[in-house]
Amino acid sequence: MAKVVVFWIVLGGLAFAFALAVQMRMMIALVLRRALKAWNVAFEDRARANDAVMLAAVQGEFERDLDADTKAAAEYLRSTYPNPLSHLRTARRYSLVTPVLLIMVLAVGRAVLGVI
Repeated sequence: MAKVVVFWIVLGGLAFAFALAVQMRMMIALVLRRALKAWNVAFEDRARANDAVMLAAVQGEFERDLDADTKAAAEYLRSTYPNPLSHLRTARRYSLVTPVLLIMVLAVGRAVLGVI
């Protein structure tokens, strides 16, 4: 009985972590796009602002060939909003890792523990 309870607690915790990571990605990107729109009216286009946010979130030098405005916007975001960009990177990492962990926990619960 204890392994069933532990299994469902772990599974629920992972599902919650995944939902939280996805929500954090959406909310942080939304706030950063709005900050870009307030900074420069040229970024009212959601796709263009999203390109700048995603470019700013990648660590290191800018490798993609984008226009000068997008690179300037990404540099502005990096200099003005380093903490939200760090949170965005973390949320991105968790939203990629947690589904894999969910599948692994489900497989272990089914094959090893026999709780499902």
